Amino acid sequence: MIKENKASKYLLYAIGEIILVVIGILIALSINNWNETRKLKQQETTYYCKIKEDLSNDLLNVEKSRTSLEERILVLDRFLIHLLKIQDDKSVLLKDYLAAVRSYRFMPSKAAIIDITSSGKLENLKNQELKNSILNYYSELDNALQIIEGNYEVLNKVSEYSNSTDFGIQEVPFYKNVYSEELKSLLKSVEWQKDSNHPIFIEFKNQMNLAMIICEREKQLIKNIKEKAQALMLKIEPFCL
Repeated sequence: MIKENKASKYLLYAIGEIILVVIGILIALSINNWNETRKLKQQETTYYCKIKEDLSNDLLNVEKSRTSLEERILVLDRFLIHLLKIQDDKSVLLKDYLAAVRSYRFMPSKAAIIDITSSGKLENLKNQELKNSILNYYSELDNALQIIEGNYEVLNKVSEYSNSTDFGIQEVPFYKNVYSEELKSLLKSVEWQKDSNHPIFIEFKNQMNLAMIICEREKQLIKNIKEKAQALMLKIEPFCL
């Protein structure tokens, strides 16, 4: 009986030890899971904050692009008026040429979403509704950029066969200092601006006219991007604290 009593106590002690070990393991696993959950939550918050930062940059770039496009439309309007009034002095047109063909191109900030998708961490964004809003924004953003790029490709084709020397690209104020006086005397342009039937006159009239429409279309697209970026920022704000 003494031996059986000792055996019983030893068995109870062993069971108690096993239970303590199991409890210890469960606690350790629970702490580890808690730490992993906390890390994932922190990472999710970090991603939201980075996306918000990219959206803020998008809004700044949209505003720069909008201002640039509005200025370009004014220049295009002036260029076409001067062109159609027929100029004896080509410099009246050439001084506006670069401003008429250039504007600040909107370039989105996509560092965060590229990092999230390329690293396979998209599943870390647990709020399904917010994740869908983020993905929809970047999908529509890419679509708008494709339209803008496609419009510029159309515009480039309009002037694809332009004779730059006859046009007088070497006489444009921004470029003319690149040429020596001797070279400028050899690179003679033609007086196309005096003849509304001249191929260069017609080509640049069409190019500038189309550019005005394309600039206005781009303004509409980036206005839409601005509105969607602002709406998404409001959704992200509570998750980025």
